[in-house]
Amino acid sequence: MKKVVLILLLILHYQLIYSQNNYKIYCDIDDAIKNKDSVIILNLSDLKLKKVPKRIKHFKNLEVINLSNNNIVRFPNSLRKNKKLKEVNLNMNSLTNTRIRSKKFRKLTKLSMAKNNIIKFNKTLATLPSLKNLNLADNKIDELPHYIDKMNSLEVLILYKNNIKILPADFYNLNNLREFDIYYNQITNIDSDIQKLNKIERLYLSFNKIDKIPVTICRLKNLKYLYMQGNLLEEIPLCFTELKSLERLDIKYNKFKYFPEEVLTLENIMELDVSGNNLSLLPRQLLNLKKLELLMIRDNPLLFKGNNKIYNQQLIKELESNKIIVKYLIND
Repeated sequence: MKKVVLILLLILHYQLIYSQNNYKIYCDIDDAIKNKDSVIILNLSDLKLKKVPKRIKHFKNLEVINLSNNNIVRFPNSLRKNKKLKEVNLNMNSLTNTRIRSKKFRKLTKLSMAKNNIIKFNKTLATLPSLKNLNLADNKIDELPHYIDKMNSLEVLILYKNNIKILPADFYNLNNLREFDIYYNQITNIDSDIQKLNKIERLYLSFNKIDKIPVTICRLKNLKYLYMQGNLLEEIPLCFTELKSLERLDIKYNKFKYFPEEVLTLENIMELDVSGNNLSLLPRQLLNLKKLELLMIRDNPLLFKGNNKIYNQQLIKELESNKIIVKYLIND
């Protein structure tokens, strides 16, 4: 069921983007071959393909191909004949590596190989000079290669749900990254070199084993979304007050005993989630966050017990009167 939903979402994604340019999405290769010079987008998902049909070489203007949810075992290098190709989706196949044998994919900007059986990177990825978006989520990768900094054109790197334990020094040289997702891995440490990712806007660190955030994270002046759910954090750096661009902060299910006051001066914060910690007192300064729209405080057992119970309940009413949505019930 989840696979079906994901496929539908992918199809809708392509339809939304390319319908704006009046591009037809071809879903049948027989239909497409009749209009071969007009084929820009080809969707061959969910067809149980083991190989890419040879007739694809006739689509000289092909830019986007969706091959998700098939039985393909290696990157189809036959696509090298489609010299205008920009996006390849190989999600939910049977790939075991990322080897791309041809150096012909010079225009490829987006490559998605999520939910395969990939164990490690292959250095041929570093030969793709235009690659900006790489999705290797839900695989079996346990380390990042030392040559990853050669992929310096990357703006989006998705490594969600792998087995990565360390972010090597070379990783922090990807200074064009705008979005990085390392959800559900085994990361224990974020190096102070995080400051080198000075263009990063979205940083997803949730569900790892991180117990400390380096103060240099405060130098990420473009950071808008920071997700650190399900780690081992007890505090955040005092300099968090410098993250003036931050709009969403998720630190739920960590080990906070006190509300992190450092977030109370974040003037652009819109969504704040501190659920699942051990907080007992809500700070009144929350009322000063003029752009705050959503505050989530679920599963903090001490908020509604003991001496602070009435105070916390009254503050929630004041926040709600300021049109801030406060979610504090488990099923809220």
